[in-house]
Amino acid sequence: MRETVTLVGEGMAKRGLKFMAIEAPQICKSCNLFDICMKNVIAGRFYEIIEVRGRKHYCKLYEGKLVVVKVVELPMEIILRKSIAIEGAIIRFSWIECNEMNCILRNLCKPIGLKIGERIKILNVLNDVSEMALCGKEMVRVIVEVAD
Repeated sequence: MRETVTLVGEGMAKRGLKFMAIEAPQICKSCNLFDICMKNVIAGRFYEIIEVRGRKHYCKLYEGKLVVVKVVELPMEIILRKSIAIEGAIIRFSWIECNEMNCILRNLCKPIGLKIGERIKILNVLNDVSEMALCGKEMVRVIVEVAD
């Protein structure tokens, strides 16, 4: 699992806390703390704080203190085609072509935190979700991590 250093609000700075990184607001992109705060995490991915460091910084956006923390990127749940979902396999992620905007699986088929072509390792194949897929394709829920 990938570790990195980032900043979180003082109230969130607790070992074991899990959070999802969000897209950096425009105001953050001109901040001198951007490289350590928002650039080290990827929007849509989940992280767990594994170490809280003593250093604090003031944040104009939140009008409060940010704390330096070390985080680990957590595995994520997504949907893959059944034919390629093999535990232990490392594949390049690609979205499943689908125009069904009301499908309950859409956010798992097209997760915010993964880019097309990114290498992922399939950690676990969970269950068949083909019956729930409005597109009619054979698909399964899987747990993956980004492969280096």
